[in-house]
Amino acid sequence: MTTATITTRSTSDERLNAEVLLWQSQVRYGVALFVIMLSALLQFRGVLPRAAVSPIVLYGSYAIAIALLCEVIKRTQKASPPIVLATIGADVLVLFFGASVLAPPEDNERVLIIAFMVIHAAEFNFGRRYALVALFASAVGYVALTHAAIADGFPLEWSQELWSVALFSIVAGGFIFHYGSFHLRLSRIVALFDRAEEGDFSAAYEVAEDKRPDGITALGRSYNRLRAQLATMVLTDPLSGCLNRRGLEGELKREIARSVRDKTELALVTLDIDNFKRVNDCFGHLAGDQVIREIGALLLAEARRMDVVSRVGGDEFAVLLPGTGAPGAVQLANRIRASVARRSFEGITIPITVSIGVVADIAADANVAQALHARADEALYSAKGAGRDRVSVWSPGTRGATGLELL
Repeated sequence: MTTATITTRSTSDERLNAEVLLWQSQVRYGVALFVIMLSALLQFRGVLPRAAVSPIVLYGSYAIAIALLCEVIKRTQKASPPIVLATIGADVLVLFFGASVLAPPEDNERVLIIAFMVIHAAEFNFGRRYALVALFASAVGYVALTHAAIADGFPLEWSQELWSVALFSIVAGGFIFHYGSFHLRLSRIVALFDRAEEGDFSAAYEVAEDKRPDGITALGRSYNRLRAQLATMVLTDPLSGCLNRRGLEGELKREIARSVRDKTELALVTLDIDNFKRVNDCFGHLAGDQVIREIGALLLAEARRMDVVSRVGGDEFAVLLPGTGAPGAVQLANRIRASVARRSFEGITIPITVSIGVVADIAADANVAQALHARADEALYSAKGAGRDRVSVWSPGTRGATGLELL
């Protein structure tokens, strides 16, 4: 996975975390308001004794802290890991601090049930690392709550309280481990769909890695079955049967990376049907579509299995030739030009020819795709400007300042 991909994925996660925290804030405000109203009622009736820190102050401060975090999130449209951790920390802190104020020490174990809900929410929405942080904070909070109660003279036994927090940690840890695996595998499928959205269908879900198959495994198998169909729908031009521009860009990106890594040449051939508008004007668009189909079939037949044939728009095609220098690309271009020139197209009584531009080079870095397209187009325009039905090659220093050579 490239650095750019990792950065993009991280940004996407932070935006999703922002959405989650914003809708969760309504729940937190509701909880804070409920506790404040209940505390005020109990204090008014004399049921709740006056504490050093009033629950109204505590939960009011909690609501203000959540509001401030939400303002930061709204301004940046992202929730970085520190913000997520701060929110989870605030949840745990106000939970145990509130328990020390609202509940008698003999009922401390009940707060672990609510703490488990915090851990569940952290695991479900943010992942295993955040759930483990919530678990650790809850265990520490319970120990601190117990220590404060014993220091105040309540008859609690450390052995029983530590046993309770140990059982809680075992159960919560098992949940985090089990659900974390579920969440991780689901994230792998999300990553596959992210790559598919970019036009990359090269990766499949590794079903063999799921030692105990479940619903996620079934979802992965479904993706694998749909992968070829999705690739055809997204990356293939339905008229010519070749790849479309999106498919070409994906293959070009991969082949450029290979060229950079292996120091091998890479060639790009672009061709345009000469006077194609005349075909549509004289014989109709259905006849023009038939020419596109036949040109696509001809290119697929002439190209090698490793070559990438695409229709990049209108009557323009491109052929990507991995591991091929200028001589090999020119040879293919001349063969294509000659095959088109001598071909009789169904329903067309005028000659059909193509102009072709060729560029070949060793990629210096991963950002040369635009330069390759520009040079190939420049060579193509040169071929058309010189009379059409010919091949023009772009190679630095070959002929004149532009590096163009007509063949």
